[in-house]
Amino acid sequence: MSVPVLPQPQLPDPRTGPSLRWAILGSGWIAAQFVRSLREHTNQRVVAVGSRSLARAEAFAAEHGIAHAYGSYEELVASDIDVVYVATGHLDHFAHAALALEAGRPVLVEKPMTPRLAETRALAALARARGLFAMEAVWTVTLPRYAVIRQILEQGMLGDVVEVQANLGERLVDHHRAMDPAQGGGVMNDLGSYTLMFANEIIPGLRVRAAHGRRHALPGAAGPGAIGEFHALLGDDGDRLATVSASMLADTPTTAYVAGTEATLILEAPFYQPGPVVVRFHGDAARTGVPAGTELRVDEPALAHDQLFWEALEVARCIDAGLTESPLRPLDRSIETIALVEEARAAMGDPLPAA
Repeated sequence: MSVPVLPQPQLPDPRTGPSLRWAILGSGWIAAQFVRSLREHTNQRVVAVGSRSLARAEAFAAEHGIAHAYGSYEELVASDIDVVYVATGHLDHFAHAALALEAGRPVLVEKPMTPRLAETRALAALARARGLFAMEAVWTVTLPRYAVIRQILEQGMLGDVVEVQANLGERLVDHHRAMDPAQGGGVMNDLGSYTLMFANEIIPGLRVRAAHGRRHALPGAAGPGAIGEFHALLGDDGDRLATVSASMLADTPTTAYVAGTEATLILEAPFYQPGPVVVRFHGDAARTGVPAGTELRVDEPALAHDQLFWEALEVARCIDAGLTESPLRPLDRSIETIALVEEARAAMGDPLPAA
């Protein structure tokens, strides 16, 4: 019997290809990680940053070697740039991405694209009407690890997919922004969207069958608090199942798997970041030619947010090719994920603040 070989990612050299002039809209933690990754690994140029105050923008620019700092987002999107990375709070994504698109600027918008389905649809419609590139910054799907996963699924190596499971947990009980309901905090936006995204990438067309969450109130805060952890069961029309969970109340394994009739694909922690891909065969060796128990592995260093640059390279590649959507994260796929988020929220009684 011959043992198959796992496919390898076919990836561009990060320092070659089209180089865009990036503007960073927002100056928080994820914006800093994004800029560092681009500057250390690519030929992309970060030329401007905008924040709610000029002092904050200037401090960010000085720390990261950015030439231009603006004390308003309107000034930023009107400057001499090629693309805007929107990295503000969840509830501000729609307004800030729309501001950039109205100014004629392509956008990469931090996930979730917006927390509300109606706003996500409106943003997609605006980008399409303007003929401008727009993409949700789900860096996961642009990683080398996921290039391998896509090929495994396309080749049918797992057989028929039967079920999917994804878990993500990080203890953030004292993180005010992440746990503040007034800011769109809670587990769903920051962590849960990754698990729902993964399930829907593997089995498009899922719907939430059941969901339950547990609330956590910040010390001294009024009200019941945000949903700090949740579990959900999803299914498609063919009755394939996915179970997803996420927690800000505890560190959890943060692993995922895709179980098929011939083999199971396993993603070690953290499943949504760079890391190895394992395929374990259990099917009929006489039919597949692969001995049961065979385990194949592709290793990738677990470099975490250092690898955010892959999403920027995908944006640059698409814009250079004249595309207005990324085939790795088309706008309709973002809309599908937010629809699942809303279904889970509705099942848990977890509304967002009024728009």
